[in-house]
Amino acid sequence: MPTPGRNDPCPCGSGEKYKKCCGKTIPIASAARVVRPSSQRECGHCNVCCSGTLSGNIYGHEMGNGTPCHFIKQGGCSIYEQRPVNPCHDFFCGWVLPNSPFPDWFKPDQSNVLIVITKWRNRPAYRLLSRGRYPGPAVLKWMMEFSHRTGHPFFYEKNGETLGYGPREFQEDMAQRIARGAPLW
Repeated sequence: MPTPGRNDPCPCGSGEKYKKCCGKTIPIASAARVVRPSSQRECGHCNVCCSGTLSGNIYGHEMGNGTPCHFIKQGGCSIYEQRPVNPCHDFFCGWVLPNSPFPDWFKPDQSNVLIVITKWRNRPAYRLLSRGRYPGPAVLKWMMEFSHRTGHPFFYEKNGETLGYGPREFQEDMAQRIARGAPLW
């Protein structure tokens, strides 16, 4: 079955447009087992990634589309030591990674933005997944300045539309992808 267009009805039967329903979830593809790098930053009580932003099936319980993980509890994960490889163990929050370029206040439970690392032309790129309507002005301002300094583009959503920010060649590439109907990442 082909993937529906952004403005098509969602195939889940909700009656919503695909972009406002299942099109907003981020499936985590299965990958080879990865050794989690050590980091000075820790998730602590932050569990934004488990709060319905990411999608997956954890021991028979679906999460995503705003449905939090069944095993989330106040203060963290109730099955942390036994969490599955996919999607839990394989997900890396951009804020937690060693040498993360993001300031302390970007911690997802403080900024309301989950940072998903992706690539564009073998360069780091970032997806900002907001728990609110869209990333706040302080987050966007910091990201724009960061993009100017580093050339690393980023994506975010505003009013149901996916937007990107980055150098001129990134903007041209994204315009070509949109014209061809190709995925942005």
